[in-house]
Amino acid sequence: MRKKILMITERRSDYSKFKPILKEISKSKKLEYALVVTGSHLLDEYGMTINEIKKDGFKILSKFDMYEKNRIDSGVGMLRSLGNCIIQLSKILEKEKPDIILAGFDIGANLAVAIAGAHMNIVVAHVEGGDVTGTIDEPIRHSITKFSHIHFTSNKEASERIIKMGENPKYIFTVGSPVMDNIITTNYISDEKLSEKFGLDFSKPFFIILQHTVTTEINEIDQYIKNILSVVKEKDIQTVIIHGNADAGSQKISKIIKNSKINQVYSINFEEYINLLKRSAALIGNSSSGIIETPFLRIPTINIGTRQQGRLRAKNIIDVGYDKKDIKKAIEKVQFDKKFLSKVKNCSSLYGNGNSAKKIIKILEDMDLSSVPIQKMIAY
Repeated sequence: MRKKILMITERRSDYSKFKPILKEISKSKKLEYALVVTGSHLLDEYGMTINEIKKDGFKILSKFDMYEKNRIDSGVGMLRSLGNCIIQLSKILEKEKPDIILAGFDIGANLAVAIAGAHMNIVVAHVEGGDVTGTIDEPIRHSITKFSHIHFTSNKEASERIIKMGENPKYIFTVGSPVMDNIITTNYISDEKLSEKFGLDFSKPFFIILQHTVTTEINEIDQYIKNILSVVKEKDIQTVIIHGNADAGSQKISKIIKNSKINQVYSINFEEYINLLKRSAALIGNSSSGIIETPFLRIPTINIGTRQQGRLRAKNIIDVGYDKKDIKKAIEKVQFDKKFLSKVKNCSSLYGNGNSAKKIIKILEDMDLSSVPIQKMIAY
């Protein structure tokens, strides 16, 4: 009898990491998946990315709206969404009775499923626990860790941090980030197709901007994005902006981007994103992609602000604050500093090399779930 693994995806970022795991489960003779879809996957303004999941051939067990109709662009809105998610998932879990819940990263719906699973005595496994970040993501990630029984981390430092949090080392596995698996299987898209879709001239350098909201700095985020866009306009750099996630403050940022008249897209699939990233001069903003994916691709990152504070950093990353002068200097370094660019071309990934999903699946296939203690206690 196959072990049933329930997973929930809320947005394009967590799906890009779950996708290689779903592929490996589909090939397994010992496991099966039950996939729940919610969040921005179901919103028109984020591209109805549930259709990408269907296109990839994954069967969707259930979907539900975690956001209210008139979504409040604040912490209150996020909190209500989390509550809705827990209620809906309690019903799904009661019906499906999965053997394992695979929760991921630092995203609200995954916290909800970990909370629900722990309360219903279901084994919870967490992917990418132990990393340090800014904004509300930091406590969400560590909360999922404390509700989880099994831990799949992206780096050794994260594993050591989870041990310090009192988790049992026996159930902590350093496997890397599954997003690397997704990168190495990404299909090539021609210059012609990308140029036509995104309005870019690949004979000239271009930058990608991906700036998410920072929920703990919500009163300042409008000025942050204005500073970034102002520098880009002043430098007259070929740029494409990708709209960020749906966390509190995202609507405020999105409105400013819309009015900037800079080349922009509301949603982009992972294959297109990686193909663009490979061709770009740098990624600018505060996405985890600038910390995890770009070293693997050897592309410079200008990381702005506090959202990714504390993460392991490769030599391709330039950290700056929100001051326009600092952002301008960083862009000039990416453009003209040959010594820095040489370091970028020789940097390596700190988050795995593309075999994470296989490692996760092998561990879950072989593990005797009846031996995993549901009653958790601090291990020291």
